Amino acid sequence: MRKWLILWALMVLLFPLPAQAQESGVVKLDTLSVMLWAEYDQPSMLVIYNFTVTEDTAVPGSVNLRFPADANITAVAYESGGELLLAQYQPLPSEDEQWQAIQIFVTERTTYHIEYYQPLKRSGEARSFTYQWTGDYAVNEFNIEVQVPGDSKGAKTEPVIPLMQSGASLTGGARLNALDQGETYQLQLEYSRSSEALVATPVSAQVEPLNPVDENTDGRATLEKLPLVLGGFGIALIVAALVYFFRGQSASARSAKPRKRSHRQEEASVPSYCPECGTRSQPGDRFCRVCGSKLR
Repeated sequence: MRKWLILWALMVLLFPLPAQAQESGVVKLDTLSVMLWAEYDQPSMLVIYNFTVTEDTAVPGSVNLRFPADANITAVAYESGGELLLAQYQPLPSEDEQWQAIQIFVTERTTYHIEYYQPLKRSGEARSFTYQWTGDYAVNEFNIEVQVPGDSKGAKTEPVIPLMQSGASLTGGARLNALDQGETYQLQLEYSRSSEALVATPVSAQVEPLNPVDENTDGRATLEKLPLVLGGFGIALIVAALVYFFRGQSASARSAKPRKRSHRQEEASVPSYCPECGTRSQPGDRFCRVCGSKLR
């Protein structure tokens, strides 16, 4: 039996399991949606990626993506149960100074979400931005959405995407059926506006500031006050114990005295007679008043 176990272990080491070989297989994206939101909650461009891998892509696996060097990546997450959970990722070395790269660990077959901010080019009231998909992976379905503030003037894109008023923004989008691996996509955006107002109020500004908690906060005991608090608590316990003790003593005394009085009253109420002559005695008599015999 031991020989068979040793042989099996050697086979595993020499010939890896098929599942291990699939992890290093070809990765292909099923869908990739790119959203470009200008001056949304910061005076820059918010870029959002949502992507899924194809059914024949091995999971768990990893996806390596490149982003501009001046991009500030703020979120890497995946959808689970209708919520966004933090995804595992790590930075990768990049030979090109214009790009940065990260490796995203795909642990579930779901939608993965990436957000980053990138500066806009400004010249007076004019703004411009260039987006590029580097073509690191083949994509079955590529979608892109563009959004600029509603008060923008002369907004245009190349290739052309019609922008229409939608709430507080001008919005438009396009869909490309498929992109091969190595096939890039670039979009140039231009618009102008005199205002610096953001489309959405930043989350940090929507939350009312809380009063700071310090040693003066009601109900808070600091380390300096801790001995006083413990001392006061101990004194209160001692006082409560003394009150309980004395109340118990007084209650015992009150309950004992009536029992003694009632016992004496019962003795005094029972009539006594002389065992010799039968004369009835008086309370307190020890000898018969007629014959002098000792009473019981």
